[in-house]
Amino acid sequence: MRLRLHPWLNEACIAAARGGGWRCNRGAIALLALSILLPLGLRLSGSEAAMLPAAVPRLIAQLPLPFALLALALAYALARGRLIALDERLRHGWWAAAPIAPAATTGTLIVLAFAATVLAMLVVAVVLIAFGGEAAQVRSACWIVAGGIGIGASLGLISALRHRRHPRHRLREGARQPLFGLRWLDDARLPHLSDWQRREALLRWRRGGHAWMVGAVLAALPSSTAIAAGLGVLLIAVAIAWFSLVVQSCVAATVAADRLLASTPRAPRAFAAAAWRYPAFAFVCAMALMLVGAVLLSLSWRAAPVLLAIVLLLSLPALSGLRRVHRPVSPR
Repeated sequence: MRLRLHPWLNEACIAAARGGGWRCNRGAIALLALSILLPLGLRLSGSEAAMLPAAVPRLIAQLPLPFALLALALAYALARGRLIALDERLRHGWWAAAPIAPAATTGTLIVLAFAATVLAMLVVAVVLIAFGGEAAQVRSACWIVAGGIGIGASLGLISALRHRRHPRHRLREGARQPLFGLRWLDDARLPHLSDWQRREALLRWRRGGHAWMVGAVLAALPSSTAIAAGLGVLLIAVAIAWFSLVVQSCVAATVAADRLLASTPRAPRAFAAAAWRYPAFAFVCAMALMLVGAVLLSLSWRAAPVLLAIVLLLSLPALSGLRRVHRPVSPR
């Protein structure tokens, strides 16, 4: 029996062969190259820093459970989010009117999940080999991380397939009703942009976006951590994960709104002011939450620049998408 796949897969392969894959994933490719070249450079330097890369596989081999849980949470969140987004794109996007059997879409999701999982395992193995160390520890670290990735991706695939088979759940989730109205955030000139941003952020958060950050922090906490300290760390982790997801969602909604309104006359400054209202409000909320966490941890004011640097680093990849926003010249 021949496996039927969605025609979109052939189209995506052609676009990737023409260079589209490099343009879309150049940030991830650059980060991967840095993860390989940096430890190799340290190992070849011959200095005391040459011993640092080998500590990573040794640490993974000594603490298998936290790293396996981290790999599982990351793989689950990425697989579920990407597969659900692709499924909804095929259902409601340009391909929605094509007479394509649902089994073809299901088969495509399974094939993509399997290929991405195998590729992620190979990448992890290459990175860990680049870090070096004893062969037994490197093999153990590879098996630990690969096992977490395999289990997490499988659970993400099952959750994505279950999501597409229950339309009632999609309708309930598609309502995207925030808990508070916050009508004062809307700009009179673009009254629905901030609402669009909030709904997009809420949908991604409910789907488990950036949950791996919180899971990684919880897995790294030792069992002897005090309740107040653990709660403070959790508050800071939730604030950072939530705000980085809000920035990513706001940028995606802003780019989509700019593309939708490209033919309409509007002032660039008015569009920018409306686009930054909700992210600015979310930044204030995240800072307030991190302040409470810092008080519980008894941190001094010197920790504020570190927290701000973490927030900015996590927000930079999303903010780079604003370069694609078209800024038409306002009519005089």
